Amino acid sequence: MDRSKANERDVKAANRALYDAVAGRYEEIDGRRSPGLEAWLRRRLERLRERAPGGGLLDLGAGSGLVARCAEGLFEPRVGADLSARILAAHRGSFDLGVAADADRLPFADASFDAVTCFSVLHHLYAFDGLVREVARVLRPGGVLYTDHDLEAAFWRRFRLPLGLYRRVRNARFRYQEADERISRDVYDLSEWHSNGVDAAGLVRLLEAAGFAVEASYHWFGLSPLTDRLFGEKPRGRGWAPLLAIVATGGGR
Repeated sequence: MDRSKANERDVKAANRALYDAVAGRYEEIDGRRSPGLEAWLRRRLERLRERAPGGGLLDLGAGSGLVARCAEGLFEPRVGADLSARILAAHRGSFDLGVAADADRLPFADASFDAVTCFSVLHHLYAFDGLVREVARVLRPGGVLYTDHDLEAAFWRRFRLPLGLYRRVRNARFRYQEADERISRDVYDLSEWHSNGVDAAGLVRLLEAAGFAVEASYHWFGLSPLTDRLFGEKPRGRGWAPLLAIVATGGGR
């Protein structure tokens, strides 16, 4: 499909189709989940819990439940929401509750949660205005949004040639297509809508306009054992690390 002709509905349908197809094998196919990543994410969630006004967690784009598993004992309840009902069903033990839902139209009451997480999710979305609106609505006063592990656009622009080579070698699309014949090139490419990175500055502006105090940072951790050893967890300047992390704290109502 010509990307110029694709719309938000196409992108959502592609994401649902892809994750329905790989529901029971997603982490195996992705190949980047590890005990080291889980330990690192657990530490991040511990810091998030210290800032949240209470213990209710909503994980958007919850998938196979990585965030919810790492948040066990820190947050309660742990609610996972995802477009794919099949991937939630395949990993129902990871959540206190799994809900098939669109991040732009969440089926939850106002001020329902103390924290919202989006881990490796933003690059799948067509746009961010609906997400920001809904997160602001469902968070309690003083609640916190945490996003992480999405490629940032400034890094892509600076290093697009080596990144392009890395993608050819890794060939993630081939692995997904090999896993299930229903995953066409269009389905994969549309599901990776922001494959050239998320515009951090634009997202920060949206969050600030919705009343959030925003902290954005950039890091390398969790991509591979090699980059973990080379770069560690230390934040880098924008454009010098691939992964965007955001902590956004809401105001009172």
